[in-house]
Parts: sequence; C-alpha cells; structure tokens
Amino acid sequence: MNKLKLVIASLAMFMFISVSAQETAATSSNEPNKFEKNRSELAGKYGADSAKCVMELSLYREFYKQWKASKYVEDNLVDQSFKSWTYCFHAAPIASKNMYIHGERMAKHYIKANKENPEVKQAWVDTLMMVYDQRIKYYGDDKKKPEGVLLGRKAQFCLKYEKDSANLYYPAFRKSFEMMGNNSEELTLYYYFIASIYYVKQTGAERDLILENYVEIQDVIAYNMNKYADNAKVYGRYEKVSNNIEKNVKKFATCEKLIQLYGPKLEKNPNDLKLAKNIVKFFEARKCTKNDTNDTYFNALAKVHAAEPTPESALSMGNMALGRGDATRAMAYLEEATKTLSDSNALKKGSAYLLLAEVYRSKGKLAASRSAAYSVLKYKPNEGMAYIIIGDLYTSSAAKCTSQGLRVSYWAAYDKYKQALNLSKEEKIKNIARKKMAVIKKSFPENQDLFMRNLKEGQTIKVECWINEETKVRAR
Repeated sequence: MNKLKLVIASLAMFMFISVSAQETAATSSNEPNKFEKNRSELAGKYGADSAKCVMELSLYREFYKQWKASKYVEDNLVDQSFKSWTYCFHAAPIASKNMYIHGERMAKHYIKANKENPEVKQAWVDTLMMVYDQRIKYYGDDKKKPEGVLLGRKAQFCLKYEKDSANLYYPAFRKSFEMMGNNSEELTLYYYFIASIYYVKQTGAERDLILENYVEIQDVIAYNMNKYADNAKVYGRYEKVSNNIEKNVKKFATCEKLIQLYGPKLEKNPNDLKLAKNIVKFFEARKCTKNDTNDTYFNALAKVHAAEPTPESALSMGNMALGRGDATRAMAYLEEATKTLSDSNALKKGSAYLLLAEVYRSKGKLAASRSAAYSVLKYKPNEGMAYIIIGDLYTSSAAKCTSQGLRVSYWAAYDKYKQALNLSKEEKIKNIARKKMAVIKKSFPENQDLFMRNLKEGQTIKVECWINEETKVRAR
C-alpha cells in the first residue's frame, strides 16, 4: 500500500504543477513554440532547489543502474530508484530526457508486479500515462521521438491496459496518425486499426470509420514498404503489420458485406463523390472488383471517373464494361485508356490494347482489332494472346478470304497460333495455341486439291482480302 500512496502523491503533485504552469502561461504572437515555452516557465534545469535535485538525480540513476544490472528483478533497487526519480520528475521535469524512458520502464514493472491487485495496478497505469503526458509537454519537439510518436505509444499502452476505454485512446491514435502520416511507427499503425474496431463497438460509431482508417493505414504501409524495399528488416516489419491488419479486416469486410453496406448508400446518394471515392478505395483494397453482379463498385468507379478521369480508371471501367458484355461502353473507355496511358506504363498500356483488340473483334472491326493486337506487342513483347486474337480474326474470315476456292486464311491463322506458341512464356497460352493449331489443321486442303490448283506444300502465297499477308501453302 506504501507504493500506492507514493503513486497517488505523485499524481497530486503533478496535477498541481500542471495547473500552475497553465495559469502562468503568457500569450504572444512572437512566442516560442509550445515546448520551448513550457521549458521556459521552469525555474531552471534542476528546479528551485538545484542542489537537492542533483543529489536525487544521482541517486535515482545509481539505483536504476544497479536494478538494470540485476536484469530488473531486484525490487528494493527499483523502489529506491523510483523514490528519487519521483522528486526529479516533479521538481525538475527537464533535468533529463532519459528520466522519462526510465520512468516508463519502472511504471511497467510495477504494473506487472501488481497485476493481481486492480486498484494498485490502475494507479501505476495512471503513472505511466502521466510520464508520457509530461514527456510530450516538455520534449514533444524532439526530432527522433516527436509528439506524434509519443502520443501513439501512449495510446498503445492505454489500449493495452484500459481496453474498454476506446473513447480515451482512439482520439490519441487519430491525432498521432494525423501528425506523423507516412512517418508513423508500424506498431502504432497496427494498434490504431485495432483501436478503430474497439471504438466502433464501444461507442456505436459508424462502421465506415473502420474501413476509412483501414485504407489510410494501408496507404501509409504501402508507402513505407516501397521506401524500404531494399531494407529487408524494416520492410518485413511493415509487411507483418499489413498482414495482421488484413486478418482482422476479413472478419467484417468481405466483398459480400461491402456490397451490402455500400450498395444502399450509393443508391441513396448517387451524387456523393466522396462516398464514391471511398467505395472505390475500399473495394480495390479488398480486391472486390470482379465484374459479376458488383454494381456497387462499377457505379462508384463510373462516378469517380466522370468527375476526375485518369488513365487507370478508364482502363478499369473498360475492363468491367467488357466483362458485363457492354462492348460499346468498353470501347469508349479503352480507347481513352490507350490514348492517355503513358508509354512508360508499358504493362497497363499493353493490357489496355489487348482488351481493346477483343472489343474491336466483338464489334466486327477486324482491321482495328489486328492493329490493336500488334500494339500490345509493342508494350508486352511476350504477350502470346495478341497473336491468338489475330489468328482468330483470320479464322473467322475464312469464308470471305479465299483463293481458287481454298480457304487460304487458315494458313495465315496457323502462322499466328504458331507465333503465340513460340513467343508466350505462359503455359496456359501455349496450350490454347496448340489446341487451335490442331483444330485448324483439319481444315487444310488435301494434296490433290493443291495439285489441281498448281500449288505445292511449302510454297509462299499471299492471302488477299483485308488480311493482305504472305503465308505458306499447307496440306491436311
């Protein structure tokens, strides 16, 4: 109980000093920053009684050093250290920055030691919070551990020891995130997300809050994973946090639940651009962008694209429209994407041309489809599907593109399937090419048909019609 009295006395002294400091604060347009101002209010680095402070500072450090040497197990040493530490903490709050690091360690020690005594444990939790509050007050401008970082760490401990008080720690997490942004510590990001869940459950706040924070947090994680791509240790920490967040968000943010949650909202507010943007972010982050029956994402993306079009959104809209069988709409979006995507973004531009080739083929625009397919190869040289499409175009033209009664376009189609087989690195595309080559061989003329037309197998021949390409004569 002596420890409890000591903690309570410390809290009382701290509250008195805090109130006194607030009462004496001056306001000026040219005043220093709030941390410098707080420090300037004090009598000096070692307080009003500098001799006593120096002595107590020396005692606390010596006992702390011995406690550390004992691997933090000698209770009498930490008790002695804390007694002197308490005086310095209140009488001379800027005497030592390490005083706050050591105070945190001692407070956590007492929290653990009193885990079976809720009243005493809570007093020590309050002391730990007090340590962070005062460190923020006087050293919140520290470059290595600024206010935003300290606030995030304080919030972590508050969540750990007072889980049912989300109304206390959630605002601290939010403020920390707003202050630090991309410089947020990875553990703070994780617990900020967990705090969002508790906050919604405990206060009845809108569930959207969890998803909005999820997207913002993952954006910061993605930024840091990209920044530290060459630093395996740091990269791994952010990756682990991202994976753990994903495990938690899956519980209530499945694609079906997202559609159930946001579908009615979008229908009710069709002109709400902010809502549409959030839906696009949520659905893309959760990979809920499939074409089948996903009107919510499709309509939200259409709204965002209409207001703030980008080459990427044009590509996405074209892809989804094509999947829905709306070739006319898909063609417009994909033509926009191929025109606006940068050549440096080769993979996406190649993908856009590939989809456009499919659309043109479905619309009967054969020459345009072939041209788009050849454009694919400019940006994705190993995309065998481009040759598959051209081969299919030639096959579909067999009845029209003939010579001496022979469907010579089959020979040209065979060339393209063979090129797809030789070019592609994907086994799936190779198998498609093999099957099409096997099928088309059955449509080749027999040797006697060639003989009657004065043709020889292997002979070069030009396929006229719209194809206008040379190929080789082939027999069945």
